Amino acid sequence: MLTDIKNDDAATWKDIGEVLGKSEDRGAVYGAGTSPMDLPTFLRGCREWKGRFADPLLALVGGRWADAGSVCTGDEASASLTLSQLLPAIIAAELDGETTVAEIEPQEVLIRRVHRITGMWLDMIAAEHARRLA
Repeated sequence: MLTDIKNDDAATWKDIGEVLGKSEDRGAVYGAGTSPMDLPTFLRGCREWKGRFADPLLALVGGRWADAGSVCTGDEASASLTLSQLLPAIIAAELDGETTVAEIEPQEVLIRRVHRITGMWLDMIAAEHARRLA
């Protein structure tokens, strides 16, 4: 994984070692896979290269890299599928120009799911705006 990153980024083993807080020689040893890496060194690599660095190891336990604040759907339907399932019912409810509880109540579960998804999106946008202002 480190050799691929080195090649993709046109970096040297010195560059790799600096990112990891190690010497050029240690960077090359880690790249060759001939020495275990301590956790602080691994975390430095994660901070710099994210999934490119972490995913091969995390895949061993069924994991993958996700940035803090990412929204992962997990076992739930994707956001687009959830929204598309709700849309026909809302169109039907609005056809006469008036939406009643009786028309939308059967869709309560989907409406709550859409509400949760769009709320997460708004939280992500707010966090990004705050990050840009900082």
